[in-house]
Amino acid sequence: MDYFSILNLKKEPFSNSPDPKFFFQSRQHLDCLQKLELGLRLRRGLNVIIGDVGTGKTTLCRQLIRRFSLDKEIETHLILDPFFSGTSEFLSTVYKMLKGYKPVKGSNDWQIKESIKQYLFSKGVDEKKTVILIIDEGQKIPVFCLEILREFLNYETNEYKLLQIVIFAQKEFEKTIDLHANFADRINLYHFLKPLGFRDTRLMIKFRLEQSVDPNRTYTFFTRPALWAICWATGGYPRKIINLCHRCIMTMIIQNRSIVNFFLVRSCIQRVFPNRVKKIKIAVATIGTAVIIMAGLFSFAGLNPFKFPEFLKSETVGSQVSLPGNSKIAGLANPQRFAASENPKVSSGSDKTFKGTQSKSSDMDTSGNIEKQTPAEALLKKTSQLAVDNGFPEIIGKIKLRPNQTLSGLIQTIYGSYNSRHFKSLILANPHIDDPDIVDIGQTVALPAIPANLKPLPQKVWWIKIADRNNLEEAFKILEAFPNNEPPIRLIPYWNSRKGIKFAVVLKKYFLNEKTARLQLKRLPLSISSKGKIISSWDVENVFFADPFLASSLQK
Repeated sequence: MDYFSILNLKKEPFSNSPDPKFFFQSRQHLDCLQKLELGLRLRRGLNVIIGDVGTGKTTLCRQLIRRFSLDKEIETHLILDPFFSGTSEFLSTVYKMLKGYKPVKGSNDWQIKESIKQYLFSKGVDEKKTVILIIDEGQKIPVFCLEILREFLNYETNEYKLLQIVIFAQKEFEKTIDLHANFADRINLYHFLKPLGFRDTRLMIKFRLEQSVDPNRTYTFFTRPALWAICWATGGYPRKIINLCHRCIMTMIIQNRSIVNFFLVRSCIQRVFPNRVKKIKIAVATIGTAVIIMAGLFSFAGLNPFKFPEFLKSETVGSQVSLPGNSKIAGLANPQRFAASENPKVSSGSDKTFKGTQSKSSDMDTSGNIEKQTPAEALLKKTSQLAVDNGFPEIIGKIKLRPNQTLSGLIQTIYGSYNSRHFKSLILANPHIDDPDIVDIGQTVALPAIPANLKPLPQKVWWIKIADRNNLEEAFKILEAFPNNEPPIRLIPYWNSRKGIKFAVVLKKYFLNEKTARLQLKRLPLSISSKGKIISSWDVENVFFADPFLASSLQK
């Protein structure tokens, strides 16, 4: 789910893909990168980078490749998974990677090694190029591969190594190195990546947000206590920080909040890192107790109580958020207004409005206490009450996700536009979807009945209706089968008391006169035009779930 579009961001700030553009140059990562680059340019041979899962090894690896990509004097090769079944497979892989084609059939290991040696001498001595072999997931390297790599390091001149090797590995690779002293002796750079501290955690989150926004605007999302909680819960591991921040932003949208505060982070931690919640409570209680005791001591001594710890001040990164159009997810002066939005109007030139817009259910539970509802829950309750009062179902249909189909694309197709109201209602109607960004192909998605806010045109217009279906899946099959070289089509779901739920398939264009509409209908393939129909009005009793007047263009 591309939630970033709701927040007026250009791209997703907390994607878990190792995008080099999101490489945050923390002090230790920058130090490691500079040492690596220096060692490789001096052609000193073997370099090993060790780090726990999620410390940024893969991102560092991509950044290294990116730095050398425009240098014609450097040739880089990457092995993503170094687990090989035997020496022949490993040597053949390196041979093909360097030369671009497989070894001659029947070549033995010695012959392949000699061919690799000749290639490296040709590149390193004759062409004066630096050849770099980068291995990610180095902890998977079999012992026999270490021996071959050691042999490669023996290919050298009096001044430098002909093959530069960089291994990025998890901590268990240390044991492998300890057991093979002849390999360890050849290591030029041995660097251990550590988790980020609070300062770098805060700056990394700020950096990612800045990379995702319009350069002329800044955004506020995380308070200082929230940042502290994120650092504490994740232990400073970049991958965990990114995943938790993503979860926090999603929760902020669904709960219709303007910022991510400490308590929202803590609720997200309960789902992502359940074992860390208790520790955070203990830490906060300890800090609070210390603050009270020290404040009492200072007051007793006649001094001013010390200021609250800097990292717990309720400050935010950036400035206030502004959101598109009528969206009221964040930066909202009064979030409750979202749940009390105007009643949708249903019309095709008519002023008919929905009745029964006031909820008949009480906001009190059985014990007489006021129920606490998020604005999103209130919105779902209101939509459900509209369905009860007007007779239409709460769900207009279900559909299985196709390949390359996203939830945002599905919303756009069904409702004609994508906004926060559609997104939140869809999430609430599908509690089985844990992460809107990761939805499997074939997963069934329920589409809630969300009455559209119609915006009728001042003049009369005509539509070309291709088909009318009772089932959402059948309507989708028409969309998929429609020829690409024909005018684009769209879906208009609607309901009325006589026909029930219907899905009209129409051309995206509507027309200012009937003659133009008929000419367009005749231009369509006979199989489509023979079943097509020109309409100039809709049943006044229709409840639309997509605005028929929303079109990409108007044909005169």
